[in-house]
Amino acid sequence: MPKKVLLIEDEGRLRRLLQLVLEDAGYDVKTASEGNKGIALWQAWKPDVVITDLKMQPVDGIDVLRHGNRLYPETPCIILTAFGTVTTAVNAMKQGAYDFLTKPVDHSHLIEVVQQALIERDKSQKTEHNMIGTSPEMEKVRSEIRILASTDSAVLIQGESGTGKELAARAIHAASTRSSGPFIRINCASIPRELLESELFGHKKGAFTGASKDRAGVFTRAHGGVLFLDEIGDMPLELQPKLLHAVEEKEIRPIGGGKPHAVSIKILSATNQDLEVMVKEKRFRTDLFYRLNTMILELPPLRRRRGDIKVLAEYFITRFAREFGRQEPEISKAALDMLSGYHWPGNVRELRNVMERAVLVCLEPKIKPHHLTESIQRKHKNEKMETRSSLDLVAKEQELLIAALEQCNWNQTKAAKKLNITRSALRYRLQKYGIVKSPP
Repeated sequence: MPKKVLLIEDEGRLRRLLQLVLEDAGYDVKTASEGNKGIALWQAWKPDVVITDLKMQPVDGIDVLRHGNRLYPETPCIILTAFGTVTTAVNAMKQGAYDFLTKPVDHSHLIEVVQQALIERDKSQKTEHNMIGTSPEMEKVRSEIRILASTDSAVLIQGESGTGKELAARAIHAASTRSSGPFIRINCASIPRELLESELFGHKKGAFTGASKDRAGVFTRAHGGVLFLDEIGDMPLELQPKLLHAVEEKEIRPIGGGKPHAVSIKILSATNQDLEVMVKEKRFRTDLFYRLNTMILELPPLRRRRGDIKVLAEYFITRFAREFGRQEPEISKAALDMLSGYHWPGNVRELRNVMERAVLVCLEPKIKPHHLTESIQRKHKNEKMETRSSLDLVAKEQELLIAALEQCNWNQTKAAKKLNITRSALRYRLQKYGIVKSPP
């Protein structure tokens, strides 16, 4: 499928000319004559690249750029500007624009910039370090990531399974001065205990049976970049002193001898376990705990950021439609209501899997409730039944109260006695339901 380019330009002749240039280069192009229309088209069409004029009324290119940064940070936005507003364009780049082109636009250079923007976009999608969401909780996370990326201090990333801890680690790496260096991840829970020390610190040839040559560990391979220790709560207790030394001194010694050597790395670690409880239970060293959590990033569960469910669902729909070579479906209000009401024990990872399946099985223009997983449909059905049952109980209680009052000629004392409740309890229920005697 051809890549999609959205062009927002208020000057009609230039807009048409650039559209033809881009279409001749093989792109699928849609255009808008002003910022508001461009933003609406961006939301509806989900382009791969956006090109927008800087000076427009009433919504200018900066407003378009801010919209993109908030909702579609993975989509590169290229600014078009007249020569006299280059300074403004440079400021736009500081706010997240991919590049800017001065008018009159050189056509070959335009195509080069679009091609490079698509390459960078693909790289970004592969590493997946975009933190999607517009909720206050996610704005707070993004703000904290910028702060955490500005230092070499160790960071402990905490959150439930599926909240995006590795995503956050990659975002910290991408925003740091070490972004040109390696990002090395090791899952402490998935490597056998007897091999973990070698994975961390490396080994010399002959250090143990099967060590046929020298091997560098992740501390060495991460030199100049970031080392991400995932599932740190599963680190064996006997290895924690050596890990503490490596984290404190930024110095490691491979298994089997050799001189210790220094490494320059930023340490990130993550866990969905409560390390403080593990420290109290003596399953995690106190000194290592305090060394790793110099700074803490807490990722909220999806149920605490329900305002992001729609944005995330649309993001995954776009992504998987492209991946499967499908026409991108919309999501129906009924399906979105189901997603919004679900409790998401698996968080964003579960939502990702749900939308992948929905895009795969949906052969209609819209994703509907029956395209969602059985667990979500079942939960929604059970909640409706519970609500209906609750309403039925309320109706029956009201009927019982009125029947007792009518039998007692609306004498509240007698009716309360008949119902085996106190008079004050009866009066409370009458006020609660607004029950009063109808006039004769």
